[in-house]
Amino acid sequence: MIVPEETQSLSPRLAAVKELGIGAIGLLVANAAVLLCYFVYDLTLFQLVLVYWCECLWIGVASAGKLIVASIFGDPYENRFATVSGGTSVLISLFLIVFTSSSYFSLLGMALMGILFANENLALSTANDDVLNHIGLVLGVSGLLLGGHLLSFFSNFFLLREYKTAKAGQLIALPFKRSLGLLVVIVLSIWLMALVPRYANTASFAVAVIALKVIWDVGLHTRERRQLAGATKPAVMSTKI
Repeated sequence: MIVPEETQSLSPRLAAVKELGIGAIGLLVANAAVLLCYFVYDLTLFQLVLVYWCECLWIGVASAGKLIVASIFGDPYENRFATVSGGTSVLISLFLIVFTSSSYFSLLGMALMGILFANENLALSTANDDVLNHIGLVLGVSGLLLGGHLLSFFSNFFLLREYKTAKAGQLIALPFKRSLGLLVVIVLSIWLMALVPRYANTASFAVAVIALKVIWDVGLHTRERRQLAGATKPAVMSTKI
């Protein structure tokens, strides 16, 4: 019987994990938990926006970790012109992380200033409420999203060995793509808050914001999986007797 080598290398349990897409399921569960926290803790729109801003931080950290792991165990700089050793790959990755993080955190910094400005002018939270009062709750709720990203990281990048096919360009662009989607959701939320402030204070508005974010999240997650699967080298056919 002719069996693809990639299929042979995966145990039945790992093949089942790949079929289920446990990373996407984890992200859905994490976002559902955020929605639950919204009702349980009576979160304001300001707190919800800060939760998603914190998620951008977690995405950046996870993406840097993926690049380092791929440099150690994979070959993210594979090309037809030169062979890059493992040690050199790690050094290149560290340089790229430092270089791109300045742009990434500058983007997040500008987004945070915009959020704080909107909070002051559009009353996204309770009047005279200090920003520091939100830190504990915001970090706790955003930790649920961090858990979803970590689950995706280990299930897809480690168990399904995506580090073997991941390329540096993909991993560097990853946090920008994911975070831009989140920032668009944040901007749309604040914009709608300015247009229809009465509706923006309702639970249905928060549910719509979370739903929009989940659609983007899962869609981009699925696209990433397909890109990494497409980067896999053609399977070598072997004969199994």
